[in-house]
Amino acid sequence: MERKVIYESPWINLHLAKVRLPDGTVIPDHHIVDYPRKAAGVVPIGDDGRILLIDHYRFITDSRGWEIPAGAIEEGESTKESVLRELREETGHVARSLIKLGRYHPSCGSSNQAHHIFVARGVTPSGAAPCTNEVQDVRWFQAEEVEELIRENLILCGLSLTGLLWAKALGFI
Repeated sequence: MERKVIYESPWINLHLAKVRLPDGTVIPDHHIVDYPRKAAGVVPIGDDGRILLIDHYRFITDSRGWEIPAGAIEEGESTKESVLRELREETGHVARSLIKLGRYHPSCGSSNQAHHIFVARGVTPSGAAPCTNEVQDVRWFQAEEVEELIRENLILCGLSLTGLLWAKALGFI
């Protein structure tokens, strides 16, 4: 596959690629969104089974909603280190243990973006305050409340929906 750089930054790149399909057909100008850093998210669950979510404002979509803690994996950081850092920074909580659910590509037809999802167990306050630039509020929810938020289309973040539904499907919620 031949690639031409259209735009590059530390956060996102745009390439124009010449792609040959399995049947030999050539697509001369396929756009690819390249994410230089992977992302990770965590579904925080307390010993009582409640789920900790953050109220996050997203300026790109001018929307606000409940999400799981998540963010970019920093250079030299493992996926586990990343989600523990995001949990602490965005909620002011720590976890006793982490279980990796897996990774997925949210838009594999046009980008290489990869999300790693974990469940955190034994989530308790760390004493640190959440980052107010990213987080409007932090709140514990019963599993039934999270399911209602999903049913009512009130969780709009794809990474959060995937993480919550994955955790539910595997019996963590």
